[in-house]
Amino acid sequence: MAKIPKNSKFVLCLVFSMIFNLLFIINLYVGGGWNLSWSSRAAEEAEAVAAISCSGHGRAYLDGLVLDDEKQPLCECNTCYSGPDCSQFIPNCAADADEYLSLPLS
Repeated sequence: MAKIPKNSKFVLCLVFSMIFNLLFIINLYVGGGWNLSWSSRAAEEAEAVAAISCSGHGRAYLDGLVLDDEKQPLCECNTCYSGPDCSQFIPNCAADADEYLSLPLS
């Protein structure tokens, strides 16, 4: 097996690099440019979910519950709230109020 001189390995790598860069440039100008298809679609879906109103007592998540026919995420309500938009207060609800008292109020 013949040995390849180090100089020719460098030239070979340089030629392959130039060919790949040329292919990428051709793909950029001929193939449609910098289209961000999946990321712009994901941003639109996230904005649509963020616009769902949960009356300030819950939150809708993009990967949350989807139970209706319209395929929109449902509100996940905070403790002591229920309903489709988390607006109904549950009376006599046992919420853990001591959870929030650990912060110093001074």
